[in-house]
Amino acid sequence: MEVKIFTKILRPKVGFLPKSDTATDHGLEGEINLWLATQPNIKIDNITQSQSGGSFQPSTIVVSIWYH
Repeated sequence: MEVKIFTKILRPKVGFLPKSDTATDHGLEGEINLWLATQPNIKIDNITQSQSGGSFQPSTIVVSIWYH
């Protein structure tokens, strides 16, 4: 089994409240889809996602794709 890890740091927060209601992944979904399109012979076993970051720290998203 192998794992491919994708990481993206989202736009840093300025202040406590968000500036916009529009959520964006800053291209992470496109990056994952491009990688998947170039791997036609893999079998995906599991996908996990996590996010970290505090109230005043930028959020970091990590997506792990476990495959064979």
